[in-house]
Amino acid sequence: VIGTDYAKVLAEAKPDVVVDAGPDFLHGPQCIAALEAGCHVLIEKPMATSVEDARKLIDAEKASGKIIMVDYTMRYSHPWGTMMNAAKNGDIGDIFYLAGFYIHDMWDWYDVKGQYTTPWRIDKDNPQNILFGGGCHGLDMVLYVMEHVPVKEVFCAGNRLSGSNMPIQDCFLVTMMFENGAVGKIFVSSGCNRGDFGAMFEAYGTEGTLVDGKLLKRTAEPVELPEPTKIGVGHGWDLTVRDFLDVLDGKRDNWMNSTFGARNTAVCDA
Repeated sequence: VIGTDYAKVLAEAKPDVVVDAGPDFLHGPQCIAALEAGCHVLIEKPMATSVEDARKLIDAEKASGKIIMVDYTMRYSHPWGTMMNAAKNGDIGDIFYLAGFYIHDMWDWYDVKGQYTTPWRIDKDNPQNILFGGGCHGLDMVLYVMEHVPVKEVFCAGNRLSGSNMPIQDCFLVTMMFENGAVGKIFVSSGCNRGDFGAMFEAYGTEGTLVDGKLLKRTAEPVELPEPTKIGVGHGWDLTVRDFLDVLDGKRDNWMNSTFGARNTAVCDA
């Protein structure tokens, strides 16, 4: 079924699953409608662009009895996902500082003549907020490691000084204080002049540090973390789909559930 009326397409197609990879601001209303139509939902990050939509999504998920999974692909990407898991598993002891990054030169995406141009990102009425749409990657890793520690305080500053075509801010610095005293930082720049993709995650603990795919300790040589799976940076989509299907079949826990999605949105929206 093909059409421009989303509600009509849902009603006619009667899908079991909806995958929403459209513009960020539509994720909330489109996925709520999908849940109300009885569909499981795989949502391209971010889950929502407001706390209000995130709450509505969770309410719709509970009411429908269906499942939401949010596609945080960087969890599958080496070395960043590998470092994230090492930090969560306690390999560096008690964590006192974490940093997440989204340093991505996106001028080509913002250029209407660019190879990767995606006009919706720079739409004057509903442009992509890159803190939600990109910064959520690094933030997700930080929040996954600190899954059971509430965020106590959030501060954010941003600017639009890079000269890109983005009509709103394309540079953000977020600092967080966790309830246990640990601090976190998220740096986001999509207007940076570098032509590539930067680091995504690092963590510092009482028994070691995780930086650039290495475990560092004061009294030992750096240890290169082994790569568990060969995946191109940023693209773990095949593994996301595999895990989503396994969740639906009851074969694994939903490790990218709506709670993670809502918490991520709440920090960005703070």
